[in-house]
Amino acid sequence: MTPENLAGSPFEEEFARIAPKPEDWPRLIARVQALDREIQDWPPETIQAIKAPTLLIIGDSDIIRPEHTVELFRLLGGGVAGDLVGLPRSRLAVLPGTTHIPLVDCAEWLVSMITEFLDAPEPVAR
Repeated sequence: MTPENLAGSPFEEEFARIAPKPEDWPRLIARVQALDREIQDWPPETIQAIKAPTLLIIGDSDIIRPEHTVELFRLLGGGVAGDLVGLPRSRLAVLPGTTHIPLVDCAEWLVSMITEFLDAPEPVAR
């Protein structure tokens, strides 16, 4: 990721529109790069300890691979035979034909999924 690679992207356009100093675009990219290098890998036990219902949403052509998200989903109790053991607290949504960038174009779809998830009673294990 470089300022040149993102030239003309919706990110750069929005930054130029709202930033007090649009010329700081390269500085922002450098900060994002530094943040990306600091991402910590959580051990499986830490993820498994999350008890809150969790909704994972990705695009099927996203930078985050579906396999990784499925692994997280399983660590959060998903991927079970819900008809036999009950539905898990976590859910997985893989949106077709998209990445995380144009997810905002799927707002109506996302709002319906997220609202239903937030309003749903917590599943009970059988």
